[in-house]
Amino acid sequence: MQGSIDPAFGSRPVNAAVSIVLASVALLGLYVLQKRADTPEGGAAASSVWYVIICSVVYLSPRYVHDTFASGVFRFQYLLWVFTIVVPLVALQAGVPVYIFATRGNVGALVGLFAATTLTFWGLLGTGGESDILVGYPYAMFPAAVLIISVTTGVDVATRKVTKRVGT
Repeated sequence: MQGSIDPAFGSRPVNAAVSIVLASVALLGLYVLQKRADTPEGGAAASSVWYVIICSVVYLSPRYVHDTFASGVFRFQYLLWVFTIVVPLVALQAGVPVYIFATRGNVGALVGLFAATTLTFWGLLGTGGESDILVGYPYAMFPAAVLIISVTTGVDVATRKVTKRVGT
């Protein structure tokens, strides 16, 4: 159907499976970078750069292979939007949870980041459609990622407080 989003790997379940595998690879890289960094800030910065690169590869690869770039993607206004709005939000999506994990030991932040990354990659692997996924990312994907990461981080904090009070 014209205007609908096509899965890059032929079906939505396969796209979901590929998203899970890619999210696992991305999180493994984030974890390694964070552990090798001298400071939590350095780990978060390195992780943000890694995450932006991985997201860029996940976005560009299927569009290049299938030649399905949306019209106007390489115009100045669109690139300005991507580099001033989308890229910083993608970097924040990874940097904040990694920093929380590095400073507080909150594993819930990384669990939420894994779920948010899977959702983000699943969206990035859809090609075609009336518009491009990066147009809607700040309005749909990023708020969903913030919500997911906030909930899992909050659950981790609450679990630690209850466990500390109960004494187990």
